[in-house]
Amino acid sequence: MRTANIGRRTAAGAVAVALGTAGLVVVPDGAARAGGLAPVRVEEVSESDDSATKIVVAECTGARSVFAAGARVVDGDGGVVLTAMVPNSALTHVTVSATARTGFEGDWSLMAFAVCDTSTSPPVRAATTVESASTAEVSCPDQTHLVGTGFRFEGSVDQTYVDEVAFGPGLGGVRAHTGGAEPESLTAFGVCKEPTQPTGPPGVRVEASSAYDGTWPKVAVTEDPDPDQHVYGIGASVVGSGEFFLSALVPSLNLRLAGAEAVQASQLPAAAVGAGRAGVADAGADEDGDGSVTVSGLLMAAFH
Repeated sequence: MRTANIGRRTAAGAVAVALGTAGLVVVPDGAARAGGLAPVRVEEVSESDDSATKIVVAECTGARSVFAAGARVVDGDGGVVLTAMVPNSALTHVTVSATARTGFEGDWSLMAFAVCDTSTSPPVRAATTVESASTAEVSCPDQTHLVGTGFRFEGSVDQTYVDEVAFGPGLGGVRAHTGGAEPESLTAFGVCKEPTQPTGPPGVRVEASSAYDGTWPKVAVTEDPDPDQHVYGIGASVVGSGEFFLSALVPSLNLRLAGAEAVQASQLPAAAVGAGRAGVADAGADEDGDGSVTVSGLLMAAFH
């Protein structure tokens, strides 16, 4: 019997972050810095094994709060679904969870990321939950703007998966979307704060997209920004004709780049049988359809 693995260990050294073979490769060039206390990325990773569900927590320490979140499934191969990337209400940590689809038995691991920073105007968390719906949208409170994203869904991972975590219009909130069957519940989270500067935009949105074709997994990485700006919130979306879902939303170690990975649902006959919906859980693998992933990074200068 496979049991939950709640793993926490800090990744050591200046190891490159790689998503897939084409992937996001980031070699750190030192601490991100633009005056004041620089933002930092905290990373936690579970053990690699065949546990059915894994939960990982990345915690900000000292005076720093969670400004943004990230997550990544490693070696899931389309058989493991991200179910949550949640900044807690006190903004002290980020919890990431994922569950293997029925029939997937390979070893995999899970990573959680927190972008930690300080500000004279501390961030706050906003959340909206919907029942039996595929889209949840949350708006930032008055006078605040988006700095980080998050989501959580409840339901069968054999039938449901997250294919979009998007910035709202004017950086005013977050939209989360699931593909497949409607989940039991879906929550969109936004980390929001008042701009420190009274004038100028609260942040700059940058995007990058993968090729649109039938080759999976897909990886998209933003370009290196101005040296006085850092990546905070990350959004991503998958488009195409098939069963595709997000498997990673990752800020680079030096907070210079934003990366996202999307995978095609692996062909797991047991998942379709277990769900009673033959052809739903593994339709993407049969279709081998075209698609692409787009990543969005929210750039902000210190201090924002």
